[in-house]
Amino acid sequence: MKKYFVLILIIVLSCNQKEHVEEKRIVKKENIAKITDWQEGFNLSHNPKNDSIWGKPVEFYLNNKNCDSTAIKFYFGKYRPTDEPETQRLLNLTPTNNDSLRPFYRWILNKTILIQDGALGEYTGVSARRYAEKYPKEFFEYMDFDKSGEKYLDWTNAILYSGFYDKEDFKDSKQIQTDLIQTMSLNCKNCDEKMKNRIDKFANDCFP
Repeated sequence: MKKYFVLILIIVLSCNQKEHVEEKRIVKKENIAKITDWQEGFNLSHNPKNDSIWGKPVEFYLNNKNCDSTAIKFYFGKYRPTDEPETQRLLNLTPTNNDSLRPFYRWILNKTILIQDGALGEYTGVSARRYAEKYPKEFFEYMDFDKSGEKYLDWTNAILYSGFYDKEDFKDSKQIQTDLIQTMSLNCKNCDEKMKNRIDKFANDCFP
């Protein structure tokens, strides 16, 4: 009788151990999914030769010796933006003077805006505003590429949420509008009346 009891006990323990191992495997698979799923909808193959950003293969940007290492990790899904200084540093690259890399950094900012939650949203507004201020014509060209208008709405909402500078009084939206218009107009060389009207509307949409 004892032998049968011991045999049954061994079988039960073996089954429990197997279930525990299987459970650990399932957890690991879920963790992997969480790491990669944050780029769902980005339409990426993670093949730099096949993927393109602003008319150029991604390898064009990755092969640039000045390309930021965290930006490269972002593309491959190895760095997900979160509410930390490294994310702020990465997004602040958007208005870079480097014409070759700017579209890549802008793409990163745009994708971050798409996946942002409340905490991450604190980091996107200022970078989006600085880019629009520094390169107004380029900014509107980028916005016009999306005929649905969703990108424009995403960016203006990001700036509305967190696009205030430290020195500014967020309650004085009219003054912030004025400052934004002045800065964009100063950086908009040979702007016609249509462009000036767009700048005025943009400022009002960001800080109504």
